[in-house]
Amino acid sequence: MIDIFLTILFSLLAVVNAILLGLFLLPDKLYRKFCPRLSVIIPAHNEEKYISKTIESVRKSDYRNKMEIIVVNDGSTDKTAEIVSALSRTQKKIRLFSMKHSGKSAALNFGIKKAKYDIVAFVDADSTLERKSLMKLVEPLADRNISISSGIIRARHTRNPLSWFQDIDYISSSGWRYACDKINATYISPGFAAFRKQDLMKVGGFASDTLTEDLDTTLMMRRSGYGAAMTRALMFTSVPSTLRSLVRQRIRWGRGSIQTAKKHSGLIFSRNRIGFYSFPMHLFWYPFSLFYLPFAIYWMFAVYFSSSISLPLATAVFFVKWVTVYGIADLLYNVLTGAYALTPLLLSILLSWSLSFAYLVAAARKFDAFSWKMLSYLVIFPYFWVTFAVQAYALVYESLSRSSGKNKWN
Repeated sequence: MIDIFLTILFSLLAVVNAILLGLFLLPDKLYRKFCPRLSVIIPAHNEEKYISKTIESVRKSDYRNKMEIIVVNDGSTDKTAEIVSALSRTQKKIRLFSMKHSGKSAALNFGIKKAKYDIVAFVDADSTLERKSLMKLVEPLADRNISISSGIIRARHTRNPLSWFQDIDYISSSGWRYACDKINATYISPGFAAFRKQDLMKVGGFASDTLTEDLDTTLMMRRSGYGAAMTRALMFTSVPSTLRSLVRQRIRWGRGSIQTAKKHSGLIFSRNRIGFYSFPMHLFWYPFSLFYLPFAIYWMFAVYFSSSISLPLATAVFFVKWVTVYGIADLLYNVLTGAYALTPLLLSILLSWSLSFAYLVAAARKFDAFSWKMLSYLVIFPYFWVTFAVQAYALVYESLSRSSGKNKWN
């Protein structure tokens, strides 16, 4: 019974990865040069560690028109306001506004009201841009039918391997949004995006009744008929450095996604590309995680206890195979040599992993993301298991909860 269930799950995963890879290989969209006057809004709450570098990366952008940098200090209790105030005294394009701590959506909406220009871009306060990122980000807005443009987000590498795992996760996620854009089905603008201010305000600005204001608001705009695009504009963001902080962040993201799904439930499987493909694809991972993780763990221990393994070294090798790519390689070798029969379950596992790996390579190549730290993929399975557990928890919690989420910072 477990074999059948896992075969179904891995087969579904293979289909998901095959569709993703196929979309990713479609031709890129091209846009004409466009460089309007731009308001860059940076909402900040207790970001004294990063805010100076973030502002500097925006200020040094190769942007060939007037640009203002608006920093909204949302009730920070550290030196964020002091740092920005000092910078604003020497750089007139930097404008600082402080408000009572009210949450990220309120800070974003406050910044929109203070913006001078018709195009507004949002940059997270713990992130840095490449020099041409803003130029690339606004280009799709040359098309009057497009009101939202987002970019690629990658994790800033540190010496902590947890940041390497997260970067692979970000590459995969950005690749998925990039694939969806090929069929006009993108609807997420996380942390780095540009909007037509007037169109954004027509839907009421950023919503505050879910934990993922970017997802919720962009979906509202897409449902209202506004177009969206994704570019190769690149932003590097700081990521959690401990497992505890990572879990807290991903719980917030997961709960926010389910809250948004409940709020926009009428969109799911509606007759458009977002409703029929990208939104259900986004939500697929939550029930997948809920069923896959317990079954996979049960299967692992069932195999272990039914075997004759007793020596410590043999036990260690057994579990290493289950949590690293070495296990996939060993499985493939044994199938090719005839040691293992190619059952439907093993075929679905090998097929889903091969397509997933091919997709990740394609995304890394497209985003120029290859580095030796991507070798961390060899031992990434425990990281995936943690994220699966978080997604399963978020699904159960929000399915049982009747309250809406209060928008807040990470």
